[in-house]
Amino acid sequence: MRLLISIFFFLIILSIGCKTDSAKSNISKEEYSRPKGSYQSNIKGIVSIETYDHYTRIQDRGYGFYIGPKELVTNLDLIKGSYKVKVAPVGSEEFNDIAGYTAYSIEKNLVILKSWVENLNYIHLDGAITNIPDSVAGLYRKSKKIYAPKYDVREKVSSDSLEYYNLDRSGYSGIPAFTFMHHVVGMIQTNTIDKQESSILIPASEIVELSKKQQRQPTSVYELRTKTNKVYPSYKTIEGFKMITTMGDIEFKLYNETPVFRDNFIKLVSDQFYDSLLVHRVLTNFLIQTGAADSKYADKDDVVGWQGPGYMLKTVIAPEKFHKRGAIAMSKLPDSRNPKNLTDGSQFYIVSGRIFKDGELDKIEKEKGIKFSSVQRKVYTSLGGAPHLDGDYVVFGEVTKGMEVVDKIAALKTYGEDRPVNDVRVLKIQIIKK
Repeated sequence: MRLLISIFFFLIILSIGCKTDSAKSNISKEEYSRPKGSYQSNIKGIVSIETYDHYTRIQDRGYGFYIGPKELVTNLDLIKGSYKVKVAPVGSEEFNDIAGYTAYSIEKNLVILKSWVENLNYIHLDGAITNIPDSVAGLYRKSKKIYAPKYDVREKVSSDSLEYYNLDRSGYSGIPAFTFMHHVVGMIQTNTIDKQESSILIPASEIVELSKKQQRQPTSVYELRTKTNKVYPSYKTIEGFKMITTMGDIEFKLYNETPVFRDNFIKLVSDQFYDSLLVHRVLTNFLIQTGAADSKYADKDDVVGWQGPGYMLKTVIAPEKFHKRGAIAMSKLPDSRNPKNLTDGSQFYIVSGRIFKDGELDKIEKEKGIKFSSVQRKVYTSLGGAPHLDGDYVVFGEVTKGMEVVDKIAALKTYGEDRPVNDVRVLKIQIIKK
């Protein structure tokens, strides 16, 4: 009986191979007649992946698989922007840290990670089928059960930098794909076009090509946050910015004396990062703050202000730029929770401030061990600001129009962690060209 079933299954596989269209090469009977492994053996090479931010909070979860004893491949967009990555065999909770990445491709949305933990049950790409069949099987584990969903392979898409195949339905991104005789053919990825999710098959040949470009020593996954092939506007072409809120517009410019923060802001605005975020913190006669990613879909009682773009920036202060009224500066956690003195990657505040007397400035100088310049004293005693923040936070811009809107927002009634009772939202931030 087992022999009859095997022969029947073998004939089905042969019939699949005969249906290959002109865009795909014919698969030989010899290739299909040699089963390679099993679902039980291949599942051991697949891992669950968790990514974390600076505060050790989970950012995202996904899949990947080992392609060598300590090398594994997954989607770049899963890893990019994370501070730490951990992996565990699917179905296990034994997560271990990743040492870093050894190769990546923005065009292919692939990254090869280096693991501290060896896995000898990796998936051998050197035996991968190069001719893609009409149907493939994915592989993942859920609730201790192994699943191998079938995908019909549709048209082939080729460009100078990438080759992939469209699949008939969506599936788990990052899992390997096999023929029904367990030969690996590639990796399944999620593709989003016009807000519609579908899945594509990245051939194993693309992964093999990337693996040949690996560097010998791994680099921290944190460095991936800056990797992009997108061309952003030059600061030389930008006059300023207009922040459109539900309570009015605020225009401002950025300083060239803080280039890292200037260029980071240009990138975030160009990527529409700030669109629909809340002004989540306001303090009368002090400041208004926005830029927290977790505020975009926050409910009324949600505690917000903890999530940025997935990275932090080195705190480099331009001493001549201080917290005068209208100053724009980046926020950060207090020293007790921020031992490396890093600045948030996206959250910023605008100073509404108040006028200070000379005696108050003297007291601040004594407490902080700083010395205000004559210019600072003149501004703080006439225009106002927040002098007690000087030397601690990066001031990287100033308001040029719309301070009345800042004052109106800063005067709102708040609750909880200084969040306005009635939501104020940043609809978008526009770049004002020269």
